[in-house]
Amino acid sequence: MLKLNPLAISALHHARDTLQASIDKRAEEGSVTLDTTRTSLNGFGVFAIIVFACVSLIVIRPLRIPLPQPIANVVRKTAGKVWLALAGPATVDQEEEAQVEHQLDPAPRSMHLVIDHVSAPVIGVLILLATTTIGGEQVRQGIVGEDGIEPYDVLALFISLAYIAISLDATGLIRYLAFLICLKAGRQGREAKGKTLFLLLYFFFWTAGVLVGNDPVILSGTAFLVYFTRVAGISPPDAWIWAEFVAANISSAVLVSSNPTNLVIASGFNVNFITYTAYMVLPAFGSAVGGLVAIMLYFRNRDGGNSSSSSSDKDAGHSGKVSSFRKMVESVPVIGSRLRSDPPNASANGQVRHRGAAAAAATPIDVAAESTAAADTPAEGTRSPELGKKTKNRRKTPIIYIPETIIRPDVDPRAALVDKTGAIFGSIVMAATLATLVGTSVVGGVKVFEIAVPGAVLCLTRDAVSDYLKYRSLKLDHSKPKDEFEATQSPNGTPASNTDVTNTAATANASFERSRAAASVVEEIEMNTLAAPRGDLPTRIDSVNSLDKVVGDGSSSVARADHGVTERDASSSAASRPEHHPSHRRPRASLLRRVMATHSRLCEMFPTVSIVLSRLPFPLLPFAFSMFILVQALAHVGFINIMAAGLGRVCSGGYVATAFFISFLGVVLCNIGGTNIGATILLTKSVRSPFFTSAIQHLSSRDQALITKVAQYSIAFGSNVGALGGTFAASLAGLLWLSGLRQGGISVKARNFLLWCLVVVFPSTVIGIAIIIAEVRYFHVDS
Repeated sequence: MLKLNPLAISALHHARDTLQASIDKRAEEGSVTLDTTRTSLNGFGVFAIIVFACVSLIVIRPLRIPLPQPIANVVRKTAGKVWLALAGPATVDQEEEAQVEHQLDPAPRSMHLVIDHVSAPVIGVLILLATTTIGGEQVRQGIVGEDGIEPYDVLALFISLAYIAISLDATGLIRYLAFLICLKAGRQGREAKGKTLFLLLYFFFWTAGVLVGNDPVILSGTAFLVYFTRVAGISPPDAWIWAEFVAANISSAVLVSSNPTNLVIASGFNVNFITYTAYMVLPAFGSAVGGLVAIMLYFRNRDGGNSSSSSSDKDAGHSGKVSSFRKMVESVPVIGSRLRSDPPNASANGQVRHRGAAAAAATPIDVAAESTAAADTPAEGTRSPELGKKTKNRRKTPIIYIPETIIRPDVDPRAALVDKTGAIFGSIVMAATLATLVGTSVVGGVKVFEIAVPGAVLCLTRDAVSDYLKYRSLKLDHSKPKDEFEATQSPNGTPASNTDVTNTAATANASFERSRAAASVVEEIEMNTLAAPRGDLPTRIDSVNSLDKVVGDGSSSVARADHGVTERDASSSAASRPEHHPSHRRPRASLLRRVMATHSRLCEMFPTVSIVLSRLPFPLLPFAFSMFILVQALAHVGFINIMAAGLGRVCSGGYVATAFFISFLGVVLCNIGGTNIGATILLTKSVRSPFFTSAIQHLSSRDQALITKVAQYSIAFGSNVGALGGTFAASLAGLLWLSGLRQGGISVKARNFLLWCLVVVFPSTVIGIAIIIAEVRYFHVDS
């Protein structure tokens, strides 16, 4: 009989117990449990990586799948039946509108299934759940968090600060400060130096990004620049809009509250807010200066034929011919007189003045076309098709990115500050919230959302009370008897006093329209030229009034007066309108229609609150939670351990190699790893993994501490500069920036964006990394 060694028997019993426990736990959770020692991938691991890669690609470039026409017809019919069941039969007006639309466009429209950055991560999580690659425990950890990383805490803080910042922006404070800087740029006369104003705006956007974060600056600053460059006649506006994007994204690395990725890093590595800011403020500033130098060098003015340094000698040889040609043209009666009136080397200032006058009167459609044409060839200029091959290098259209002088906008900055009280209140709340966050981060024991959420609720309450008081005041003015209004008119129907009528209507509408102007999306105020639906008409009318007020047009009060009179006439005509035939009576409103009507009334009653809520990045919530779950899935299948081991082997070469490798890896992952949020979660979990620690364990304790410290701040720097990595989807700020430019009529193509990123990202990243290395090596901040 074969006798087994007692040690072998004990090992077999231990293996049996371990296997049984694993089976029992798997039966409870419905999936394979997390194995922290796994260093290889099985089939589930490979599948999870494929799903994560597909989701990341869709986030970069959303899918737009056309549906076959039969399926589209079925979807339309089904949607109509569902709507009929929920909302009831259509009214007479809706039926008439449907008939008119059908007559105008009888052909059925094609339908598309769009999978974007919001839906793709959610679909990826559902696929992993359906294939039992992950279980409920991984979903819970992706929402509640583990090891100090709590997604719900991070996102609650981000949404709360976003409401405070957007509410502050709705008061017009950022536009007021921007206009004030434009006016202060030129001390003498009415002209400001173009480069001086460019530098002032760049550092203004950098400072604003430090205080309120990159998203509010992108939302408000983009619309301001679209308006400013149009009025000033700056075409193309490439340098100005790109400088704003660079400054806003680099500055968001300074404070923990400026970017959700900073919150992930601070909570993951247990770094308090003061220590984080102390190490990141100098790298962010140095990187911003490096990016500014790169922008100034790339966006140099091209003054036609003599702009290229490579053809300077050739142009010198042709100077005599050009002079002879000019004399010949000057002999022509009409053309020559115009040519003689201009100096041979016309400065950019004259062109800017001429374009400014034309641009101020141009429609936004013309501006969009001009900007789009300029964006196609930003660095090469344009050439008339009549020019031959011999003159194409000598005769190019000048491109003025940054004019020498700019005529300052004729605007009162105080007119842009539509809610002074709200601006003061919001500034105090924002400052108090940030100060409390900094103080409690040192003490510890307090979750960040417990501080930020009350501040957001305070701003929300103030906005709601202010909106309601203005709404009630407007209702009281409109409810006055009709005879009181007719008393101001003469017997022939004309106003007895135009001034009195104008003042009466303007007073009745002023406060409520100021609230709407404060709450209006700035992109719609300046440039949006698309036809609005009927439901959006009041907001757009008020937006136009707000724009008239900002540019100082004296007819804005008359327009508001006409608007008030029109509303009174409409109400009186509606009261005297005969009822419809009994067969055409409006059916009793269903529950859905009552809900929709209630929503419309609430939006009318609380315009500031409704518009600020609509501008909040709520799509970030499903996206971020799903990305947390997907990264947790990678950790569950062992990919994080494998990545951490490889990362540790590279970083074992020293803290200098660690800084450069992790920073550039973060920039790359921001573009292919599901924006900067996914890249930050992935790198943070990898550096905190025990496999990363074991890979550098052979080094001295001092070197290990330096490598870990450099790694965490390199992740923070790379996740913010990663927005300049080459794709719009590298950050949510890039998507907001692109949307704001499109609404303003400016088109930026993907290849131009990639080129601009390549110009800026390398000098900015290298300078920032060098400062981080010097700080960690030679300076020490007590945590």
